[in-house]
Amino acid sequence: MQRRPSGFSAFTAVWFGQLLSVVGTRMTNFAVSIWVWDATGRATDFALVLLSAFAATVIFSPLAGVFIDRWNRRLTLMISDLGSAVATGLLLVFFLTGSVSMWQLYLVNFATGAFLAFQVPVFSSTITLMMRRGQYPRANAMMFAVRSVPGLFAPALAAALLAASDIRTILLVDTLSYVVAVAAVLLVGIPEVPRQAGAVVMSMWQDCLFGFKYILRNRSFRNLQGFLIVINVLASIGFVLLRPLVLARTGNSATAVSVVMTTGAVGGVLGALVLGTLKSPRDKMLRVLLAIVVFSVFGRLMYGVADVLPLLAFSIMFVSFTIPIIDGYTNTIWQEKVEPHLQGRVFAARQFTEELTVPIATLIAGPLVDLVLTPWMQPGAPGAGLLGGLFGTGQAGGIGLVFAAIGVLGVGVAVAGFVMPSVRRIERILPDHEPAEAADSAADSAADDGDPAPVGVSR
Repeated sequence: MQRRPSGFSAFTAVWFGQLLSVVGTRMTNFAVSIWVWDATGRATDFALVLLSAFAATVIFSPLAGVFIDRWNRRLTLMISDLGSAVATGLLLVFFLTGSVSMWQLYLVNFATGAFLAFQVPVFSSTITLMMRRGQYPRANAMMFAVRSVPGLFAPALAAALLAASDIRTILLVDTLSYVVAVAAVLLVGIPEVPRQAGAVVMSMWQDCLFGFKYILRNRSFRNLQGFLIVINVLASIGFVLLRPLVLARTGNSATAVSVVMTTGAVGGVLGALVLGTLKSPRDKMLRVLLAIVVFSVFGRLMYGVADVLPLLAFSIMFVSFTIPIIDGYTNTIWQEKVEPHLQGRVFAARQFTEELTVPIATLIAGPLVDLVLTPWMQPGAPGAGLLGGLFGTGQAGGIGLVFAAIGVLGVGVAVAGFVMPSVRRIERILPDHEPAEAADSAADSAADDGDPAPVGVSR
C-alpha cells in the first residue's frame, strides 16, 4: 500500500488547506459585516455578531483541549473544519431561502466560534507529531502566516465578489474552502499521539482543568504564561486604540487607516518569512525579549508621538514584524517542553487565558481614553499644558499618552523577563520531552531544509 505523504510535505499540505479555509472565513466575515450594517445600521448588532463567535471560542477552549488529547489529531482537525463547513452551509441556506435574521447570525457565529476553539490548539500540537524539533519555528511561522496573509487580500476579494454577485457566492466559496481543508487532512499521514502506560483516567471536568493546573504547578510555565498575558493585555490595548489613533491624527482619513493596516499586514508576513528562514536558535527567549523591546519602542512609544502617516506606517511595520517572532519562538518553547499527549489541554488553557486579554483591554482602553485622558488633554486642561507639545491635545493626545505609557510598561516587562531566571532560563531549566513526531525518527537522515521523513505514517 502506498504511503501517505508525511513530515514537512504533509504539514505543508494541511497548512495550505487551512490557509484556504481562513481566506474563506475572512471573506465571509467581511461580507456578513457589510450585510449587517446595511440591514440594521446599528453598531450594537455589528458588535454582537463578532462577540458571539469570540465568546464561543473562549468558552469552548478548555473542552476543546480535552477532545484534542482524547481523540487522534486527524479526527479533531476534520471535525473542526467539518463543523465550520456545516455552520457556513447553514448560513448559506438561510440566505438562499431569504429567511436570514439576526438571531440566526448570532447562532451560526457562535457555532463557528466553538469549532474555531479547536483550530489553534490542535494545529499547534500537531506540529510536534509531524515535524522535526528544529523545524518547529518554521512551522509556527507558517501558522502565523495563516492568520496574517489572508488579511492582505481577503477583504478586497470579498468586495470584488460582492460587486459581481452577492453574499451567497462568498458563503459557497467559504464552504468549499473547508472541504478542501478536510481533504488535505485525509490525504496525508499524521502520526498517532504516543499514549502513556498506566495513565490516570480523569473525568471531563478534571480534564478541562488539567491544562490550567499543569501551567500553575510549574514555576517556569506559570511565570512565562503570566509574562505573556501581561504582554497580550498591553498589545491588545494598542490594537483596540490603533484605528482611533490613526483617524484622530489624520483628520478621520479612512485611506490612512487602510494604508497603516496594509503596511502592518506586510510587516507581519515579512516577520513570518524571516522566522521561517532562520535556523532555530538555542536561546529563543533572548530573541523573544529583544523583540518585545522593539515592539514596545516602535509600536507604542513611537506611536504615542507620531503625527504623520509615513511615521505611523513605519512604526506599525516594525510592530507587525516582531509579532511572529514573539509568538513563534514562545510557541516553540511550549512545544518542546510539554509532552505531546498533554499539549491539547495545555495549549487550550493558554488560548483561554490569552483570548481573555481582548475584552480586558477593551474595558480598560475605552473608558480610560473617553472619560479620563481626553478631558485631561483638552486645550487649557492640565494634561495639555504638561504633555500637549509631545502627544498633542484632545482625543489624539489622550490616545497618544496611552500608547506611550504601555510602551514604557512593555519595556519594563521585557526587562523583568531578562532578570527573572524562571523566564529567562526556561529553556535550560525545563527538559525537552522525548520527540514523538514521526519525522524525528529520521532526524539523522533528513536534511535541515524540511524534506519529509518517510516513516511513522498513519494509514
